[in-house]
Amino acid sequence: MDGLSTAASVIAVVQLAQAVGGALMEYYEGVKSARDDIQRLYHSIKNLESVLKSINDLPHTLSINIQTLLENKTGTLSLCKAELDGIEKELDTFSKQQNHIGKLKSLIWPFKKKDVDKHVDFIDKHKHDLMLAFGVENLHMSMHHHNILEDIQSEIRAAQRDKERSQIIEWLTKSLPDPSTEHNIAREKFQEGTGSWLIDGNHLNTWSKTNNSFLWLNGGAGAGKSILWHQLCKQEINVVVTYWYIKFDNLTTQSVSNIIRSWIRDICSNRRDTPQTLKDAYAYCNHGQQQPTIKQMMEILKSVVTGLQDVYLVVDALDEYPKAERDLLLEALKDIHQWKIDSIHIFVTSRAEDDIRFHLDEMRKRDVSDSCQSIRVQDPIITEDIKKFLHENISSFRQTMWSSDFKDEVVESVARQADGMFRLAALQLESLKLLRTMSAVKRGLNQLPKSLDTFYERALKEISDDDQYYVRIALQWIAYSARPLTVLELSEAVVVRTESSPYLQEDERLSCEGEEFALLDMIPSIFVTSYWDGRSLDYDESCWKGAYHIRFAHFSVLEFLQSSRTSVGPGNEYHLQELNGLESIAARCIAYLIHACSVLKHPYPEVVEIYRRFPLIFHAALCWTYYMQRLEFQNNESYNLVRDSHKLALLLMNERWASSVNHASLNNQNAWEILQIICKSFKADFPYSASELALSEPNRNSMEYITPEPCPLSWACYHGLISLVPLLLSNVPYKSSPPNKSKVSKLGTPLHAAAAGWYFSERIVTLLLAAGMDTNISGGEWYYPLISAAAANRSEICKLLHQAGARLDHASARHGTALHAACRNGNVDLCEYFLENGANIESRGSCDSVGTPLLMASANGNLGVIKILLASGANIEAEHDSYTPLQYASMLNDVQACEMLLGFGPDVNHKTIAVKGGGLSSCWRQTWTPLHRAFALWIKCKPRGNDILTTIELLLKAGADVLAKGGPWEKNGPMDTTIVLCLNCLRDLDRVLGASMDPSDERTLKKALDMLLDAGAGSGADGAELLLVLDKRGAMLEKYLRGQESHRKSISQQRSYLSRRRPCTVTYDADDTEYYIEERERRMDSIIEEIQRAILTHNYTYNRVQEQQEKEGEVSMQRGLEQDSEEKRLCGEAEGVASRELNNRIPDLSL
Repeated sequence: MDGLSTAASVIAVVQLAQAVGGALMEYYEGVKSARDDIQRLYHSIKNLESVLKSINDLPHTLSINIQTLLENKTGTLSLCKAELDGIEKELDTFSKQQNHIGKLKSLIWPFKKKDVDKHVDFIDKHKHDLMLAFGVENLHMSMHHHNILEDIQSEIRAAQRDKERSQIIEWLTKSLPDPSTEHNIAREKFQEGTGSWLIDGNHLNTWSKTNNSFLWLNGGAGAGKSILWHQLCKQEINVVVTYWYIKFDNLTTQSVSNIIRSWIRDICSNRRDTPQTLKDAYAYCNHGQQQPTIKQMMEILKSVVTGLQDVYLVVDALDEYPKAERDLLLEALKDIHQWKIDSIHIFVTSRAEDDIRFHLDEMRKRDVSDSCQSIRVQDPIITEDIKKFLHENISSFRQTMWSSDFKDEVVESVARQADGMFRLAALQLESLKLLRTMSAVKRGLNQLPKSLDTFYERALKEISDDDQYYVRIALQWIAYSARPLTVLELSEAVVVRTESSPYLQEDERLSCEGEEFALLDMIPSIFVTSYWDGRSLDYDESCWKGAYHIRFAHFSVLEFLQSSRTSVGPGNEYHLQELNGLESIAARCIAYLIHACSVLKHPYPEVVEIYRRFPLIFHAALCWTYYMQRLEFQNNESYNLVRDSHKLALLLMNERWASSVNHASLNNQNAWEILQIICKSFKADFPYSASELALSEPNRNSMEYITPEPCPLSWACYHGLISLVPLLLSNVPYKSSPPNKSKVSKLGTPLHAAAAGWYFSERIVTLLLAAGMDTNISGGEWYYPLISAAAANRSEICKLLHQAGARLDHASARHGTALHAACRNGNVDLCEYFLENGANIESRGSCDSVGTPLLMASANGNLGVIKILLASGANIEAEHDSYTPLQYASMLNDVQACEMLLGFGPDVNHKTIAVKGGGLSSCWRQTWTPLHRAFALWIKCKPRGNDILTTIELLLKAGADVLAKGGPWEKNGPMDTTIVLCLNCLRDLDRVLGASMDPSDERTLKKALDMLLDAGAGSGADGAELLLVLDKRGAMLEKYLRGQESHRKSISQQRSYLSRRRPCTVTYDADDTEYYIEERERRMDSIIEEIQRAILTHNYTYNRVQEQQEKEGEVSMQRGLEQDSEEKRLCGEAEGVASRELNNRIPDLSL
């Protein structure tokens, strides 16, 4: 029977009991002499009916035991049914007989008293059996539900840990390019059988097995370095291989920060735990809202590789990193190697550039272990690989006239003339493939171009006159755009004119339909390649090919176009210069924006429609500032030079400029508004740099208007567009009257923006001050220009503003004064300057919002600033948000800060009261001393990795009261001593840290416990009270342990039952269930072990406290005895004196 059949049987017996009960009611009315017996039997049957109804309410998935009890022929249910059937028949028989005799006034009761007793006993016995089974089933279900809830809670805790881990990984991944895209491209290009000289060679084998090794693979352009190294990933098992491809046409790959973040992410993804250092960094960076500095990331990288067997760090194409900034990357690689961590192995590839060679030679000289090696990719070792590559490619040729022997001849000839370059060999073979006759091919073999330059020059000559303009502009965009453009965007970009409006003619647009893109036919195929970045087509699925990104096929193409070889002679119109390229791109971006915005009207159409009409609009809006900024860097000494891009920028930023340059017919009133909407859809929060903006992805789902937008002059000042600032100032004089605060953007006024700006800030501030701007005007994120400059660590600008009249006492609600900002940043020189010039050392910001500068410095652990403030007389007992400076330092376990503060004599037992939620009820209050604070956050983040033991030792030596009560308030105030807080930390180790718990954490807290006990934490009346608390906690732990052990036993029984049942199981998924039970057993074992450790710690603490109490009792008793003895002695002496005096008086009395 299944559960449903069982339920049907129960219902049948319930119905039978109801029928018998109805019959008994009739007899009760008719047979008055037997009413007691009838009543007893009736109640017995009704009770049985009630039990059966309760069983029927159970789920149909009943346990095996209760189903057996109900279903068997000799089971309780069957016996009860038989008993009720017998009673019903007897009652029915007598009832029918009497009705048949005639009209009798009463019925005859068929049972004697002993028969009724027998029936009642039988029914009650089986009713109790059913009730017992029902209770057991309920208990089983309760335990099952408890187990389910416990599993759910466990999974939630695990999910929370996983969520924190995923949040950290997401934080590291933010805005990172995916290196696997380039890696997959390299993998597709790899030719099986090539590279064996590297993979099987001694150099690579030695590098992979040597501790702290460094290998440099160098070779000429097109030698296949990027293709060769990717095979490393196949060679090692159970290790971490993390790689990075530097691409000359992708700014995001040219970032030391991105490289290190990518390595950290990959390494952490291969670890089972999340290192505490990484958690601390995540918390320190406002829980992922900010990015760490390079120095911080290097420390994180150092910590995450610890404990791993082997970590391989790979950087491809060092030479494609901008030369002006390459030193930073090379220094970082040298620093990593100098950590001397055995598990780290570094592999880099590049051409043999002088600066790279210099740095790596320096590293080799310092390396006494000879772990730094280099391999040169050159003939003859590379020639065999080129032959294999050519054989594979030539085998796919469709020319039937090429015999096998001739193909071998072609391979040998091309490989010999390729000069160790895969790219040159590929181009040579491709050129032979185009020849149509054998004689032409044979002549071609003897006339193959001997260099890449020859191929590139030939390709430029083949460009038609009609296409030359478009190709030249396209090459500029491909070379200098902030990110690779799509084919659709590039096709739009090349038709923009900058000389005069209209800047875009509809009839000049190139064909871009389906798979036909005219621009791709114009550009020589050996110059460019297109690739798909894997993103969905947001706008028009029919233009799928237009969503492909286009870039140079090889770094050698860009080098050729930028070299002096193209600056003269045929093809010089294609010569690329960065300054001219950036000028051209910036001007076209701005012209395109002006044209598009003159067409768009409010309310603006949907994003899909905007993109269909203007495919370049997002790139232009997000990148024009970046291009203008790059122009400033290229020509920063001549910022007064007005170029086409600057004229167009003024048109974009100032509608009045149109009439002054004969563009009166141009409608550009909403251009700036649309531009800012697009920018803010990327990131509404200030600050962000122009490069961040350029590399961003806009919000393509909406064009919601976000107010207020920054004024154009503020935008130019903030982003360092110094050549535009005097032009905007001269044409639109800025009024220094206070602006309407409701309309001021987060950038604030131009002076606010310049003070916090990214580039040329000091020069721009000087220009603005000369124009008469008010240094004390309010607005923006930081409220005052001086605070804005101090927050950005711009010391010189702060001095410039102060000398121009900026007040030091101005404060904002969120950030305090400029002195607060300097203290937060740890800028010692700026703090000294502010203090020397009269800054209020006890200022608390607007409405006491941030505390004093000393509190700010202590909360951020800035020792240099703390020292200056203390020497200047800062109040060491100042409070804010329930903290004193010493409490901040002790909470962070900042030993140096604690020492420095204690040297100035603060109250080491200063108590502060925190009232959470603004309530006044005691349950919302918490009391803290510096010693309490040492344990407050340690379990969650072990602040900054500092030493809690040294902090405790310092505080105890300074007189910290170990018996002071703190923590959350109860009815009689705070009740927790430091011992209790320390025990709480020990209790929470497993729960909070989980798998990432370090055994040393427990040892540290036990040492702290001993230090507190040695300092007398268990003495006096408070110690006696602590003994009661520990006794109560110990009892609770013992009870909890018994419950968990019982639960563990029930799990084992369930597993045992499953093992017995498994042989007869047909549809039951026993394997999964058994695995699930094993997991629960392991989890329960871990919980039990944790409780047992907690009990041991509590027992140890209890015994120590008890010993202290007993010693105090013995001392007190001894003192009592000594006092009693002294009192007796004194009493004896007094009696002797009295006796002698009495004896002396007796003669006098007799006289």
